[in-house]
Formats: sequence, structure tokens, C-alpha cells
Amino acid sequence: MITERILSSLRADCRWDANRPLVVGVSGGADSLTLAHCLWRAGVLFTAAHLDHGLRPSSAEEAERVRALLSSWGVPCVVRWMDVGAYAKEHKLGIEEAARQCRYQFLFQLAQENGAQAVAVGHTADDQVETVLMHFIRGSGINGLRGIQARSFLPELDTLLPIFRPMLGVSRAETEAYCRENQLAYLVDESNADTHFFRNRLRHEIIPALEAANPAFRRVILRNARVLQADVELLAELEQQALRACLREHGADQLVLDAAVFGGLSAGLQRRVLMQAVLRLRPGLRDVGLEALERALVCLQDGQARFDLVGSLEVWNQQGMLALRRKGFMPVLPQYPQLLRRDRFTVNPGETLDLAQGWGLRAEILSAKAYKKIPLQERRNPEHAWLNPADLSLPLEVRPARTGERWSPLGMPGKTQKLSDFFVNQKIPQPARALWPLVFCEGSLLWVAGLRIAQAWRLLGDEMEVLHLSLEKPA
Repeated sequence: MITERILSSLRADCRWDANRPLVVGVSGGADSLTLAHCLWRAGVLFTAAHLDHGLRPSSAEEAERVRALLSSWGVPCVVRWMDVGAYAKEHKLGIEEAARQCRYQFLFQLAQENGAQAVAVGHTADDQVETVLMHFIRGSGINGLRGIQARSFLPELDTLLPIFRPMLGVSRAETEAYCRENQLAYLVDESNADTHFFRNRLRHEIIPALEAANPAFRRVILRNARVLQADVELLAELEQQALRACLREHGADQLVLDAAVFGGLSAGLQRRVLMQAVLRLRPGLRDVGLEALERALVCLQDGQARFDLVGSLEVWNQQGMLALRRKGFMPVLPQYPQLLRRDRFTVNPGETLDLAQGWGLRAEILSAKAYKKIPLQERRNPEHAWLNPADLSLPLEVRPARTGERWSPLGMPGKTQKLSDFFVNQKIPQPARALWPLVFCEGSLLWVAGLRIAQAWRLLGDEMEVLHLSLEKPA
């Protein structure tokens, strides 16, 4: 019987604890009604949850029918309304995806409020076939081809609360037959016949055509999904080992990999490590296609310094590191001097300007005699600048570079160079350039801090005083 198969899957596949309650999503269709009825018959402790999507005039009446039916069994049923159409517009989503997100937000919130061990939903073997085929068409890798799992997580909603799908071994035809046998009047969503939706086209057009070519098509898909699940588990162990070997930094907005270690991996592991990196930064991202990962690997092979990846993520490939980050994220760069913000600051001799991450920029005036006593090694240190103070006007200005700005660095008399080109030549990574401190005197650039002074402000040898600018590193 279906009830025994559901309970068996709950125990073996979902790791269900019979002493703790569930939240069960009940749309009112044959699948979810079968799940709820079987659990009720078996004495399983659960709360039913129904979301009125507000997409059809009859949705409120249908929600009340579901609530009344569950209440007649003595099962608590929570009904909630959400304007899924408005949610789709606000978040620029298709109706199907918007409905899915709203539904799971509701189910997980209710589960959290009720201290449930999991959210249980009525996905069937037919849903599994449709999901695997949909992933195949969209170009998914092996993770997608294994289909949906009996126990899984939605980390964007809750990293500890699982979803149970104990009906993956039950067909839709079986749930409809079960409802008829038990006189359960299930709801039929007329939108399920609308082939404008991708999944409905699979269900009503593509899968029947494939079954015409191979009547065992559904069994083949389900068998392959089960086999691939075991393969995925093995690959996941290798993937985690490879990721640990590559990983150098992991935050909410950026993940940094060692480019040399990553480059030494096989192409298959490179794809899987990239996929894992994407999902760590964007845990709610769905359907990361194989095409996007392949495109990223080609960009890395071509040596591109920056390129878009997927889901508003970009890759920076510089100085032996691969940084995956959210677009617009300004990384913390403790190894470089950085201004606190894109603004204008001032500093006078005898003062130290505070920079980001504990750095400082100090200015002072020395006598020529004192300058000559400084060890040659310190005078040659790029973190110190020794300048001719003639025509000096105070206070000095410290600010970041502006678009298209040019200067004449030491060693280029009579010539100018774009600051952007200078940074490239100095191998300063792009993220560090935006807030790099530049020291000016009445619009004339004296020093690109820590890198080079300007030709016009070099020492000539006859100075009575020397302007000393220096970077102070964090303690």
C-alpha cells in the first residue's frame, strides 16, 4: 500500500523522527492530499499548510475546502494568502518561480514557528522525471541529472531544517487512484494544462513523445537518477577535498581560490569546485547550467582578468588568485593601503592620516642634515617618499584617482601616463585601485603612495629641507 511505502521512505530516505512533528504542504491536489491522508491514517503528528497564491478567482474557496477537509480529520491546517503576482513583478520572476519561492517561504516560516523537524511535500515519481528532463534540456551537470532528493535543504531559507519528499517512489496515477478509492475530492489546477509553462510542455507534449519512442522512458529516467545519486555522493567527497585545497578566503560576498591549485585540477573537478563556490555565495540560485561553468573555464584558460559568471557574480583572476564575488562588492584589502572612502582628505606635516585596515599616511618636514643620516635602505624603501618641498602649499590633499587622470612619474621627464596604466604596470589588482591614496599639492600629484613619486617633485640635491611622506603598516 502507498501508506507503507511513504512511511518506509520517511524512515530510510528522510531519516524521520516519529516523535517530532512535521509541516506538510497541502495544495489540495491529488499528490498532497494522498500524502496528508496517509500520514493521518498512520497517526503521524503534523500540521497541514496551504498557501492561497491569489492567482485565480476560485483560490479562496479552494483554500477553505482544504482547511475544512483537514479539520474534519482533526488535523490543524494553517491557510495563508500571498499576492504571488505582485511578488513576481517585484522580484522580476516568472509566475512558476515566484509561486515556488512564496510557497517555501511560508512552509519554512510555519515549520520554524512550530518547532517542526522538517517540511514534507508530495513530489512524486512523475515530478522526478520532469525535473531530470528539465535539467537535461537546460544543460545541467550530473547534480541536476540525479533529480530531486528525498531529503534535501534550501540553505537560503534554513540551513538546518530539511525538506522531506517521501513519495518519489509513487506515481501521479497512483495518487489519483488513491484519492478516488478514499473518496478524496482533490483539486485540479487548470493552469497545469497551460503549455506556456515549461514544465507543463514537458508533461503534456515532450514526455508523451519520448514515451512513444520508448514506452519504458519513465523507468529509465528514474533508474538513472538513482544510479547518478550514488555517483554524486562519491564525487561530492572529491569535490570537497578539492575545494578545501583551493580555498584561501570565504566570506558572505567573496570567495577566493588559489589559481595554481585550481589550475592543477581536472576539468571535471574544476567545474564542480566552481559550482560549489557559486552555491556558497548564492545558496538560493537554481539551475546553474553547465554552459555557464564551461564559459568560465574558457575565460580562465584565456587569462581574462575579469568576467561575469552567473547570478550577479563575477570572477577576478589576478595575482595568482581567483576571487568570485558579488557585483558591486568592495573587498577588504588589508595588504594594500586604502582610503576609508572615495573622498578628499588633508594632511599637514607632523600629522598622520588614518587609512583603512589600520594603515596610516604620515607627513613631516626634515632638515637636509637629518635626511642624510637616514640609512640608505630606508631611503630606498617604496613605502617612504622623499620630496623637494619647494613651492609646497599646505595642507596636502589625499584622494583616490579619477577617471582618465594622468601624471608624470619619476623616470619619465616630459612625458605623462594614465594612472590606470601605471597601476596595471605595477600589477596592482583592479579592486585595490579605486581607493588607493594619492597625495597632491594644489592639484599636482606628488606621490602614488607606496609606489612612486612624481618627476617634478624629486630631490635635486640642494634642498635645505625634505618633505617626507610615509606609509605606516598595521600593527
